[in-house]
Amino acid sequence: MMIKVINNWKDFELLKPIWQTLLQQSDTDNLFLTWEWIDCWRKTRLEDVKPFIIIIEDANTVVAIAPFYLQNYRLLNTLNYHALRFLGDQSSGSEYSNFIVKKEASLELKEQLWRYLLSHEIKSAWDFIWFINISSWTQGGKTLLQALANVDELYYHSRTVEFSQVSVKQLPEDILPILSKSLRTNIRQTGRRLDKLGPWEIDIVDHTFDIQNELEQLFLLHNKHWENAGGGTFQRRPELTEFYRLFVPVALEKGWLKLLRLESEGVVQAMQLGYVYNNRFLAIQEGYNPDFLPGVGQVLRHFSYMHCQNEGIDEYDFLGVYTDHKRRWLAEKQLGENLFIWHNKLKNMPFRIKKIWPTGRYLTPS
Repeated sequence: MMIKVINNWKDFELLKPIWQTLLQQSDTDNLFLTWEWIDCWRKTRLEDVKPFIIIIEDANTVVAIAPFYLQNYRLLNTLNYHALRFLGDQSSGSEYSNFIVKKEASLELKEQLWRYLLSHEIKSAWDFIWFINISSWTQGGKTLLQALANVDELYYHSRTVEFSQVSVKQLPEDILPILSKSLRTNIRQTGRRLDKLGPWEIDIVDHTFDIQNELEQLFLLHNKHWENAGGGTFQRRPELTEFYRLFVPVALEKGWLKLLRLESEGVVQAMQLGYVYNNRFLAIQEGYNPDFLPGVGQVLRHFSYMHCQNEGIDEYDFLGVYTDHKRRWLAEKQLGENLFIWHNKLKNMPFRIKKIWPTGRYLTPS
């Protein structure tokens, strides 16, 4: 076997033909690890991103990928640090970070990747690793964490993070009776009010639509919904907006996109953006007109559930954070982890003394 580091985007582009094949052979096949997701992400970053992608080759065949990048940090505005982060983990909505390795040797290959980080060739290139949104309840998450625990020379703190998922295949054909009384009443009443206003419809965006115009409509509805709460996601995070503009057409072309729209009185009143990958629906963003009927977003989500059932989708994934709204929609809480990892060197001693995270006031990007 041979292990090497890819530190330029030209060599990353050469991995495209084999990346998806390896991902499909792994124990962690998800949308956020696709080559297309990462490629769109790096193209929409406002600053230069320095890739640090570790690959293992066996007989000239890539069998493992650890897709990191380098970011500089400062501790107490004094000490400089080189951090390894996971490609795509900022300004994209990425979840479920993991190494991409052959499933039949998952634990062994992931441990080999962790150990390589301590090798003489690259140990000096990094100080700590910030590894977020690990699905530790899945087989892929379990092998990643077990492999890390097997490497005594890597030290780490962990934090629990919540995710929300619904097993669609276990739901009855009609889900309204098992929803809360207030929710099902809201859906039924809003449906009747829509009927009184005249013809209305829900459709799914495909290649016959102008996808960029549809996306701008989603941004408008989302921002209008949240304008009284300090602005929507797309107003506050321009890099995320640019990522959507680039990735959504790619997702449409690949057959991953599910962009639903509810139209009434000749106007789009609500939209929901999601992706279907590996037979899972990923609920990404929504938007609705707050000046229209207040339950129109619930009606659209109910249709989304029914569509997933008709398509034979296994899971409706609300992704990160478990809220009361998601609970009311039958979501179950799943517990994942964020990891802060470092190795033994003098400048890393503060990490052993105190649980310092790169999300607080002490350790910040520089």
